[in-house]
Amino acid sequence: MADEIPAVIVNGVECKSIKEMILYKMDRTIAICGLIALGITSLLVKEISPTASNVIALVAGGLTTYIGGKITK
Repeated sequence: MADEIPAVIVNGVECKSIKEMILYKMDRTIAICGLIALGITSLLVKEISPTASNVIALVAGGLTTYIGGKITK
């Protein structure tokens, strides 16, 4: 049809909007910013509970695994 907008394909993934395309390209950068924010927060906090420490370690490990998986692709 004449009024259909052709889909943009980025690295084999179909992106339907500018927002989706930007998020697809920026997801690793957002994860790295999250790790930096966790590091800065951990430097500024004087006392932290063991439960909070476990949650922070889990989130940091997940982000690190995600970044490593994106790099090896």
